[in-house]
Amino acid sequence: MNRAKPAVKRLGWAVLAAVAVVIQGGCTPAESLRGPAVEPARDSGQRTITVTAAETLGPCYRFWSVGNFNKPQSLLDPQAMRDYREAAPLVTELNLVYLLGGRYPGANEWFLGLDADGTPRTDFAGMIAQLRAALAAGYQVRIVLDNVPYGMSDPPQEHYYGNTAPPADERVWGLYVEAAVRAMVEAFGRETVARWPFRVGTEPDLKPAHWAGTEEQYFAHYDHTVAAVRRVLPEAVVGPGNIMNPGRRPDAQRIVRRWGLNIIDHAATGANACTGGAGAPMDVFSCSWYPRVGWSLDRFNEAMGAMRRRLDQYEPFRRVPIEVGEFSVLGDERGRHLYAGDTTEWSAGFYAALADRVYALDIRKLYEWDHATYGVMHPKGRVIEMLQEMAGGERLAIAVEGASDAQCGALACRRGDDLYVLVYHHRPGRAAGPAETVRLEVRDTRMTDGALWRLSRRLVDRGHGVWAYAFEADATAAGLTPLRGAGLYEGAVLRLYGEAGVPVFRANAAKYHALSQPLVEADNQPVPVADGRWTVTLEMPCHSARLLRLSPPAR
Repeated sequence: MNRAKPAVKRLGWAVLAAVAVVIQGGCTPAESLRGPAVEPARDSGQRTITVTAAETLGPCYRFWSVGNFNKPQSLLDPQAMRDYREAAPLVTELNLVYLLGGRYPGANEWFLGLDADGTPRTDFAGMIAQLRAALAAGYQVRIVLDNVPYGMSDPPQEHYYGNTAPPADERVWGLYVEAAVRAMVEAFGRETVARWPFRVGTEPDLKPAHWAGTEEQYFAHYDHTVAAVRRVLPEAVVGPGNIMNPGRRPDAQRIVRRWGLNIIDHAATGANACTGGAGAPMDVFSCSWYPRVGWSLDRFNEAMGAMRRRLDQYEPFRRVPIEVGEFSVLGDERGRHLYAGDTTEWSAGFYAALADRVYALDIRKLYEWDHATYGVMHPKGRVIEMLQEMAGGERLAIAVEGASDAQCGALACRRGDDLYVLVYHHRPGRAAGPAETVRLEVRDTRMTDGALWRLSRRLVDRGHGVWAYAFEADATAAGLTPLRGAGLYEGAVLRLYGEAGVPVFRANAAKYHALSQPLVEADNQPVPVADGRWTVTLEMPCHSARLLRLSPPAR
């Protein structure tokens, strides 16, 4: 699944399965949007969360830094780039999909045919200009080697994401890829390009939308593509296209066989169509993961576990990192499509709880789509900002004891002299459940008797850091009703209210920006510590995230 343009998400599995259409039934637009509340579990509880500063778990890395960018020609359009920054201001790396053409007729046409000896004729000046624009804008880049140019397939097959037919001759495709990588090296230098990860296609097991060929044809395509990259850059990091979610899909109307995990078997022991040997290089493996409101986060563990288990069957792949090449909350609780994610406090608790699992499972990256609307941060975006404060630190051991079924936990790290604790309360359903009472204990041998540390605290919950309800009220006051089939608290204004919603949002953007700010509960407030520990009791509302920073006395 890919984005059609910045801030507007391209339809994915929800459209292909027609889930949203089936669910709508005969509801009026307002009824369709609202729907019944998801009843939460009514148990509340107390829990103890203990942070041990002496026990480190590894780095607090920036897993949110990559954004998907599937219209690379728009890198040359200043307005398109401003739009992108308004939708994903925290992204620092662009994953450039369809860089090699075959997606939009008339765009990225670097393949000019064949010479008499069968060598591809190419002109990559436009591609280099796009890459140069991305770098000049301050982004790092990741290269997705797709699609096959229209003129290279016989015949081309136009599907949802352009020409998804295999090349008529994989040898020609390999020479084309090799020429593209050589052009990159000539323009930017070997040292620079060798740092760019390369990916062979997008969701190859989504047929025919992304790959109209067979499983075996993709294996051959992968072999030739990897060999082409490695002929120029033997040290390059290369991996297959992100496969479809390998976890269960209990909402699916029928079972669809996905063969994405078989790429691992082929790369380990399969016959290489290019070299004639066994296996193929594979430095990273990834999938798409698109949850919706109401889904259990256990499904994230299932999907990641399916990949890890298959990789671990082969000794060379046991240390291959896993990434999520496409991620967004793609549906509300009734399955209606969310093009730019959820904009309520639910997204804050969800993302903080997901971050905990990302680190626990050692998932390298979650590729972003949107975390802001016209530059106004979503609650999820505010949580990413909290995580950015922690980035570069060393994660600390956490122990959680509690009886309720709430997903209420914490992430902690030490960065420099400061300690950070991100406490969250998430439940799958949207409806608010009871708060959790948390006794937080932070243990650090530097906390000597009589010392005064300094505490800063910020909170995102329903009443703080959320503008969605104010926008809803303003739109209603302006006489607007949600479009039929629009997702509940959709982040894309055009998808929620149509063109008429844009001036309402723009007119009130300053107000929404103010509402998007987390509540500052404390700012360098002195707090006493003793006996190597500090304790506090927190009331954690349902769907909330709270960042605490503890700083030792100045030396």
